[in-house]
Amino acid sequence: MVSIREVGKRYDSTQALDRLSLEVPPNSVFGLLGPNGAGKTTLLRLVMGFIFPDAGQIDRHGLPITRIGYLPERAFYPPRFSIQDYLANLSLLAGVLPAVESLLAQVGLKGAGSRRLGACSRGMLQRVGLAQALLGNPGLLLLDEPALGLDPAGQKFMREQIQALHEAGKTVVLSSHQLDEVTRVCTHVAVLSQGCLIRSGPLDAMLAERSQVVISTGSLSSDLAHELESLEQGISAGAEQVVLFGPAIGQKAAVLRRLLDAGVDIRRVSEERVTLEEIYLEATRR
Repeated sequence: MVSIREVGKRYDSTQALDRLSLEVPPNSVFGLLGPNGAGKTTLLRLVMGFIFPDAGQIDRHGLPITRIGYLPERAFYPPRFSIQDYLANLSLLAGVLPAVESLLAQVGLKGAGSRRLGACSRGMLQRVGLAQALLGNPGLLLLDEPALGLDPAGQKFMREQIQALHEAGKTVVLSSHQLDEVTRVCTHVAVLSQGCLIRSGPLDAMLAERSQVVISTGSLSSDLAHELESLEQGISAGAEQVVLFGPAIGQKAAVLRRLLDAGVDIRRVSEERVTLEEIYLEATRR
């Protein structure tokens, strides 16, 4: 859907993006992660064409700007406009059919079209922002911190909207600091830090590649711990715990047999996956 190749962008003395290359597959929910100043918003603005790269190329594969919906992190809403008039005027400016009533129903604002924007709560304004991003039925949506400032109910609503868009065949790129929400909705993620791409790929593959088996035991002798660790790289044995990760997980049965042969009490066996938070913190620890 979008190919980003060796893109660089500088603001005065600040290198916002540094030779960034990234592929956003069609019909994916692609999460952009990274600390403040990592370059996430700059990347979204570049894809929208609001700013231009100093180097590199952004290929939208023939998708016109009019087929891209954008929800900025902090949008300005003219307080005296009603919701309906605001969306209708944006439709005229964009040259798309003003399907305002159906959009309001889609984002849970049915019957609220006459309310002035200045009288709307943060949650309502975020729904208005999502409605304007959906004008013209875009194939690609760029959402910058879509759940920012929302209460749990608002976050749940936004998550359900993103999931519905994905099921409808849309491609969604979202920037977020809320790792739990990203884990729930995203199919792919990219971690940025200081303008550089640190990690990217399908989320399930990222979480699965660092899975581990934890065997809680009674007391282990140092000789037995050393013997277990020598079976395969990726086995760590402590006083009352054996951890297997990576290819060593395939040695689980052999480790359990050796523990039983040695008369060691096996209290619990569990398989754990690395969390997105752990991946994020490890990737941005620079």
